[in-house]
Amino acid sequence: MSQSNPAKALNEVQSGYICDRCNNRVRTGDLVRAYATHYDRDGWALRRVWCNGSGDSVIGEGTDEADEVMLEAVF
Repeated sequence: MSQSNPAKALNEVQSGYICDRCNNRVRTGDLVRAYATHYDRDGWALRRVWCNGSGDSVIGEGTDEADEVMLEAVF
């Protein structure tokens, strides 16, 4: 089964407006980093959002055989 493009699949996905690391508010236009996983049945799922100052650049959490992606995008 081929996967959809994560950036296209996650575009306009609603998520919280709080950074998962520092709890600061993320505003429209802010640069953020995000972590998402792909499951065959459900497609791409956004898991974490970090503001630019707090963002991780590596995946440190294990998943149950899911494909993973780190995104950098404008919120």
